[in-house]
Amino acid sequence: MHLLETLFSLPALLYAPLLVGSLCLVFNYLVYSRRVALWRKSNIPFLSPSFLIGHKYFWGVGSNSATVVPLDRIYRENKDKDLVAFFAAFMPVVLLRKPALIKQVFAKNFDEAFETGCAVDDERTPHVLSQSPNKSLWKAHRNALSPMFATTRLSGEGFAKIRSHIAHMSAHVEETRLHGNPINTREVAMNFVQDIISNTFLALNDNSYEKKGELHKLYESFAEPGWGHLLKVFALLYLRGVSNFESLQIVTTKHIESMRSLLQKQMEQRKQTGGNENDLIDLLIRLKEQDQDRKSDSEMDVTNEMISLGLSLLLGGNLGAAVVDNMMSFTMHLLSLYPEYQERIRQEVEEVMKKHNTTEFTYEVVRDLQFLNQCLRETARLYPNTSALSRVCTEDFTPAGTDYNFKKGERIVVDPYSIHRDPEYFENPDVFNPDRFSPKNRDSKSIDAFLGFGKGPRKCPGNNVGLLIASTLIGSLVQKYEVRPHSHTKQMDAYDFHPRSFAIVHKDDVLVDLMPREVLAH
Repeated sequence: MHLLETLFSLPALLYAPLLVGSLCLVFNYLVYSRRVALWRKSNIPFLSPSFLIGHKYFWGVGSNSATVVPLDRIYRENKDKDLVAFFAAFMPVVLLRKPALIKQVFAKNFDEAFETGCAVDDERTPHVLSQSPNKSLWKAHRNALSPMFATTRLSGEGFAKIRSHIAHMSAHVEETRLHGNPINTREVAMNFVQDIISNTFLALNDNSYEKKGELHKLYESFAEPGWGHLLKVFALLYLRGVSNFESLQIVTTKHIESMRSLLQKQMEQRKQTGGNENDLIDLLIRLKEQDQDRKSDSEMDVTNEMISLGLSLLLGGNLGAAVVDNMMSFTMHLLSLYPEYQERIRQEVEEVMKKHNTTEFTYEVVRDLQFLNQCLRETARLYPNTSALSRVCTEDFTPAGTDYNFKKGERIVVDPYSIHRDPEYFENPDVFNPDRFSPKNRDSKSIDAFLGFGKGPRKCPGNNVGLLIASTLIGSLVQKYEVRPHSHTKQMDAYDFHPRSFAIVHKDDVLVDLMPREVLAH
């Protein structure tokens, strides 16, 4: 009897998944058919998707870089096209391949392709500047933060604070070296940039080499790659209404409350001590004072605005602080493989210090390190700060000079990694060659093709500050030490990136050995 009941219950057990599968199949077919019809009308070439899950190159997500490897393969296989459309999972995407078209869409058609495509629906919730879907709110936040991104803020007394972080970093690497251990480039870089942000913008006076502060711990909770983080980014990109599900949020309630507590504590302390540091805390106090005469329910709006500004400073575009520490880590890796460029940096540091009549790093010295700046830009070319730039059309438009018609809601992506390694725009593109960014070698073709810090009005607003911080760390290290490879003796490529991260992050620790120059001299 029990056997008969089991047999008769099998169809019911199979019915639910069969129904769900059938509905998914019908849904994907309808979405695919409609989108292909639109692409045909606008003359956009497209690649047929595989059953249910989109283009076949995205099957390997989790086993290699989540976006760089599949996008690079699609980019390289469609050399004759300005753009190509495909499905990433169940989402239709148009990949722009030509710098002129990218510049047109991201800059000249900025108003028509404003949104980044992140699923941030609730304007009452604090969110990062780079994700803001509200243009007026985005402009207000960017204007408020603009003074924070002026490099002159780091001159004079501002750079005196940075010198203390140079001392902390130097003490750490020397102690590590004396113990016979290699230097973890990401750890050194992350601690350096986080301490500068903590001290310069929030007056926290952290030394992460000894103990990680509140801001550093908050940042690490965002930046650590893994399956959970990968799922959250996927949800952020693909699922509208994701703000209703706490478990799928990148910026969680816990993060928001941590930032709220941190900012309130620093603001209260500043009011008690007085003074004017012209930093983020002073900016937030001014915003608070300006809001005193507004309507009674405005306090929550201002608090959310403050939290948004704090998160934007910490994370910026594409996890802002990670952009800087990744660039520094990759630069140390590359310089370890090219000692001749290290020597040029040392010579430049000595010449610039002599020019400014000083024996230590100052704002003016770092500002004038042209060749070191070229090295950093070349690193950003080989390892751009993001695996994909994304825009969602906010209205229908046709870029000037083309017959490509983009529809409202359509997602457009750009693959900086592939464009930066395209020989059409950069000669010997896989070779680390900082001289390609020298004033005499730069041309309009390479300038338009360089996407290391984004494109258009929504590009990273803090890239110049980031370059200054990176120049300070790299210049300080190379002046005292020769950097030699330890863990990575060959130049990294896309297959060395973390498989469970949408950002371009190396999957293994990059370790280097440091040899003091005075030892080498003898």
